[in-house]
Amino acid sequence: MNNQPDATELLAIARSTLLDKLLPRLPDDLRYDALMIANAMMIAAREHAAGDEPAKAEFGRACALLAEHPPEAAGAALQIALVDCNRRLAAGIRAGRYDKDSAALLAHLDQTAAHALAISNPRALGT
Repeated sequence: MNNQPDATELLAIARSTLLDKLLPRLPDDLRYDALMIANAMMIAAREHAAGDEPAKAEFGRACALLAEHPPEAAGAALQIALVDCNRRLAAGIRAGRYDKDSAALLAHLDQTAAHALAISNPRALGT
């Protein structure tokens, strides 16, 4: 059994230490930098906690819009496949492929944006 904190817990501990112990002792000209670091740590923790599932969901939706079957991918390979898929989807949008029936595309874009906000700025979603 591993009793060591995982990456999400380590980031939370480090962020808490930064905000609670170090920030009050920093000179005013370094406070903004420390707050930016704390914000980046929180984003990284949320991203780590989410794992590959949001990217897999986005990839699946994008492939469906392209009428393709998504191949199995994870980690870096998933990110590369998703970038390629999004480039082809963007080309289809520019070509007008979704002009007549855009409901599925708009739903995909809405879900993708909501996930990005859930990671980077969850308060923007009203939660």
